[in-house]
Amino acid sequence: MDCLELQIPPLPQFMTIGLTKPPTGTHHYERSFSLYDLLIVKQGAYYMTEQEKEYELKANDILVLEPHRRHWGHQGSKEGTELYYVHFKHSLPLRTVTADEIQWTAVSPSPTYRDLEPSKQTMYIPKSGAIETSEVFPLLDQMLQLNNRFSVENQLSLQTLLCQFFALLQKQLRARVFSPGQKLSEQIINYLYATSDRPFRLDDLSRRFNFHIDYLSKCLKKHTGMTPLQYANRIKMEQAKELLHHSDLPLKEIVTRVGFTDYNYFLRVFRQHTGISPAKYRSGYLR
Repeated sequence: MDCLELQIPPLPQFMTIGLTKPPTGTHHYERSFSLYDLLIVKQGAYYMTEQEKEYELKANDILVLEPHRRHWGHQGSKEGTELYYVHFKHSLPLRTVTADEIQWTAVSPSPTYRDLEPSKQTMYIPKSGAIETSEVFPLLDQMLQLNNRFSVENQLSLQTLLCQFFALLQKQLRARVFSPGQKLSEQIINYLYATSDRPFRLDDLSRRFNFHIDYLSKCLKKHTGMTPLQYANRIKMEQAKELLHHSDLPLKEIVTRVGFTDYNYFLRVFRQHTGISPAKYRSGYLR
């Protein structure tokens, strides 16, 4: 399934929602505007073209029409057709990718009290295709009710529900592509967290999963962008930062607690991850 990659923050902004029952044989009019127009067919069939690409939407199908792309109905709607539409405002997609290309377990630096700006993050929504609607339709109905009673009291709730809606779609995307390789990648990550207080050794990892380390490295790299050593060090550095921030433990004890036996190697890795020394990090140094 193709997915739209959107940069966040800011989050998409809710504009409006509706449930429409187009008369049999009617076509969606031709237009291009600055909003996203997300369609989900509840029953029947609906036919849309976007930039010369035709889509036939059946029950439980979704289509996200992108801003500034011309779209129109190329065929009349079927009898009894019902569909939800959600308009939201956001910047253009960064790119279109397939669901199995997304590195769901890739990690980023954890936000801290030192950060003055949010880091660049991404979210994913399906471009088109069938979705599981057992949870989606009740959520959309709840949004419809609030939209029909639009007031100061429920404006924030509508924005929150839109985020829940996108989170639900993204959860479905991830479940759809949970391959054996991704499952192994998750198991490797869980192992690295469970053993983060010990020195990282390739042989231990290989024995734990009974695979050659090259295969394990390739698998984790595909789904996270990091090798096992890089991921292990990433976990250890986050834990070291927490201990530096929230404890008075001597640095050498922190080094031991996060599974390093070489003090100087720890210092090099910490500086690579943070750009500063542990001492400056603990003192609240801001670059």
